[in-house]
Parts: sequence; structure tokens; C-alpha cells
Amino acid sequence: LGTRLLRRPLPGFCRRHFRSRVQVAMGVEGSADSDGKAPQTAAQGELFLYNEDFGYAAFEVSGGGAGTRALVCIGGLTDGLLSLRYLPTLAEVVSSHKAGSWRVVQPVLQSSYRGWGTGSLDEDVEDIDRLLSYLSSHRGIFEVALLGHSTGCQDVVRYLAVGKHSSMVKAVILQAPVSDREALLLTNTGSSDGVDTSFTQYCELAAQMVSDGRGDEVMPRAASLLIGPPHAISAYRFNSLTGCMTDDDMFSSDLTDSELQRRLGHICVPTLVVVSVDDEYVPPTVDCRTLAARMADAMAVGPLGQAEVLAIEQGGHALRTPSATQQFVDKVQRFLGLLGQPGQRSLSWEIAMAKDIQRWASEVAGGRPLMVALVGMPGSGKTTAANAIGRLIGSDCVVVPTDGFHLPLDVLRARSDGADAVYRSGASDTFDPEALRRCLCQIRGDDGAAVREVLLPGFDHGVGEPIAGAHRFVRQVHKIVLVEGLYLLHDADGWEGVGALFDHRIYIDADIEKAIVGIKERNKIIPGYTLEEIEIRCDRVDRKNAITVRGCRDRADIIVASGPAPPGAG
Repeated sequence: LGTRLLRRPLPGFCRRHFRSRVQVAMGVEGSADSDGKAPQTAAQGELFLYNEDFGYAAFEVSGGGAGTRALVCIGGLTDGLLSLRYLPTLAEVVSSHKAGSWRVVQPVLQSSYRGWGTGSLDEDVEDIDRLLSYLSSHRGIFEVALLGHSTGCQDVVRYLAVGKHSSMVKAVILQAPVSDREALLLTNTGSSDGVDTSFTQYCELAAQMVSDGRGDEVMPRAASLLIGPPHAISAYRFNSLTGCMTDDDMFSSDLTDSELQRRLGHICVPTLVVVSVDDEYVPPTVDCRTLAARMADAMAVGPLGQAEVLAIEQGGHALRTPSATQQFVDKVQRFLGLLGQPGQRSLSWEIAMAKDIQRWASEVAGGRPLMVALVGMPGSGKTTAANAIGRLIGSDCVVVPTDGFHLPLDVLRARSDGADAVYRSGASDTFDPEALRRCLCQIRGDDGAAVREVLLPGFDHGVGEPIAGAHRFVRQVHKIVLVEGLYLLHDADGWEGVGALFDHRIYIDADIEKAIVGIKERNKIIPGYTLEEIEIRCDRVDRKNAITVRGCRDRADIIVASGPAPPGAG
């Protein structure tokens, strides 16, 4: 979806008479917003060609700056230059030293204006690649943050997955990441009987044309009118915008958490998700805040706390009110200003490790899943890293924390050293390694009977008890089993031989003192202890556990260095 504006047609030009770099003042007609004030409809800057072969141009607001970083803004359906009315204000704010001195660039893509109906995300990716290449070779810009508006959010997500210059992308902002499918269903619900029958018929026609290899052919004109603007639309794009789990279907509220991870799990740079509670293209039955939070959690950076959400109460799809614009630009300024700050956790070795694990999995013979152990002392960030790697890999991977194999508190209390055992819960002798061994052997199929599913326990840190059946391995789905825990390489207290059940063993090397600081923060939720008692327990119990885990370091195949972990990281 785009801003749905009525625009004057742009005058045509002959490329051989068009200067490759022009200082311009751009403007479009606009009407007053809901606050009675006219939105900004003009901007000073520099227009330049980034693709001379096809005459594609981009506009840098305020002209060529001296900085080496740029915020690249990608519009939605029907959008073109300056259709994002907040850009002039945004450019003024993010160019400040406080935000990190970012330049602001908006390109015209193949899909801009009337080209949206016959374009595709992959064609937009090609254009963004050309733009980033030009920015680095001709305009001294070597790092970018990608800002997507509406369907431009899909472009940004797709670019991070397949873009040739995606390493230049240091951050992402998704403004109005809405479901085209749900929006179109909303606008084509003609009566209490439900969706307009003609809309359903055209959806079926488009899907059939794609199936028949005729996806590039144009749909009947009546089909494009159901979408909105009277522009030509191919069967492929119609199906992509209206279908479930098609290329464009990334933000629908009915997608499961697993499906959202398949769509967004590869996002490994700091991300800001911005939604408007009153977005006119979101069905009233959809809770924008909850959906945005699910999106953020589905991203690889979600477990690191590097996917933020801003919900604006009154702004609409395009943030046309001054108050909404101000909230947005203030948040973007803070977001960009924090990038690269000392202590900020970012994905590093996890990205390459996810690729290695996928390669290892392709080499496993006999249909058995790849078994990977991720080991680290308390507070090393192993849980955070495991969840990030799982999202990067996608639905082929199931992440299994060994916390679920804690012995229940009643079992610990029944021991002769019951009180001490409960106090030391988390030590190597307070787990059930035999139960873990049985589950791992079932997953491996060592007993000759390859069961279809294996249920594994989770753990409620708030009450200190395991939760039966919290995790599920499904043989037909999961090709990779990533198990994270403290004692997978331990050789005492019943853990002997557990490490041998894995194909690869990864150890996260961490500084004990820094880890203990994180543990003290995390353990504040343990019931029944004062803050002072938690401090003492961390130094007496968790430090000893960390030393035990560190003693297993040499049994790992791969050793990686721990990064700054977010508070509460495991």
C-alpha cells in the first residue's frame, strides 16, 4: 500500500538532455491534514541519476552532504518522490550530530508511480542494489539505514535477504508494515455476506495464471480497479498482494509465529517497527501493537532487544499529522543516534554460524537431523545466541534449551540435602541428564525407531519449575536440532557421554566477572529471595557453576567469543 494520492503526471524527459546531477526544489500539491495544517510539500535538494541506462533518479534532501551514511527511503505502492511528506522534517533532524549525521535519499524504482502493478520485490531489490552501488562509488556513502513505508517495507525485508550490497545496511526502519492482503480484503468487503465475489474470482484467476506460467500477463482492468488505482497489474503481482504466504505477504495478522519467523527471521540489524493505531488500511480487529511486537520477536535481532516498536495513536497510514510526524522523527533520531554505541549487542559470529550449520545439515546422511550443542557459562549469552541462530536458519531448526531438564523442586526437596539442593538449583547435579539423553537418542533415532515427534520440556524462570511439552521436534520439519545449555560437555554428575550425541559442539567463551553481573540482573525474578540474598547466591552458586562450565571448554569443536549480552541473557 502507498499513500494513495492523486498526483499530477510527471513531465516526460529525454535522457540525453537530462543532466546527471541537478539542484532542485521539489513540490507537489497537498491538502490540509486533520490538524488543519498543510503538510510539507516542498524540499530543497539534489536530483541525480543512479542508473543512466534506464534513467532512474534519486533525490537527496538538502543536497549532497559531507557524511558517509544515508537513510534510504523506499515508498509503497504508487509512491514517488516526496510522497512521504515527513521526509523534509526527517532529513533536517537526522542530519544533526545528535542522530549521527545521516543524509536522506529517496530513489525512484521500477515499481514507483504506475509501475507497482507490473513490478516485483526482486526487481526493486535490483534497483536498490544499483542505488547503493552508486552511492558508494559516486557519492561517498558507505553505510545506509533502509526506511520502508507501507509496501516499501516488503522491499526492505526482501533486500536484507538477497541484496548484493546488504552488508552496507546497518539498520532498518519499517513504517506502516501492513498486510496488503488484509487491507484489500477490508476494502473489498462489499456486504455483510463477506468479500466481494468478483474479488475472490480474480484472486482465483491470478493464482491459476501464475500456476500456468502466465504470471507476467496483465489481469483484466476490472481486477486493478479492485486493488485501487486504475493501473495495469500482472497476475503475479495480483496474486502476490492478495495471496497467503506469497512473496508480498509478510505482515498479515493471521500468520503464525513460525511463519513470521520464516518471513522476518533473517533480519540481523537493529530494527525499528513503527505502526499507527488508527492506520486506515488495518482491519479494526487487528491489534497493531501486538502484531508489531510479534514481528519484532520474529527477527533474528529480536532476542537481543534490538528490534524496537513505536505505536503512534493518531497518525494514519502515512503519518500526515504534525504530532505523528514529530513522534516519528524524534524516535528515528534516537534510534539512529544509538547505532554503534559501546556495549550495544549486535549479531556477529551468529550470522556466519547459521550459514555453517545449514551447510553441515546438508551433508548429514540417512535422514537424521543435524545435532548441534551450544554451550556457555551462565550469563554468556548462549540462550540469546541460540534463539538468534534459530531465527536466521528458519523453520528447519528447532531450538531446545536444557533448562527444561531441571529437576522439579519437589524432587530436590525430597533429597537428603534438600534445602541445599533447592538453593543450588542450576548446579550440574540438580538436572536430569538421563531424561535429556533419552530425548536426544529419540531425535537421533538411535533405537532404530525414528519417532515422528518428540516433546521436550521448557522452564518457567519465574517459579523455578520445568514445563512439560513446551518444545516439539517434528521429524518431517526439523532438519537441525540446536540444543543450548550449561553442562552438555560436562563429564560428571550423570552428564557423561551427552556431548558425544552431537555432531558439532560450540562453546561461547565469556568473562566470568561480566557474566556474573548479568546473572545478578536476571536472577532478580527468582521468588523468595531479597536483592541482597540474590547477590550472595550469584557469587556462591552461579560463580561455581560458571567455573564448572569453563572446565569443559576444551571439549568443544568450535570456540567463539561472547559479545555484550543484554540484561538477563542466558
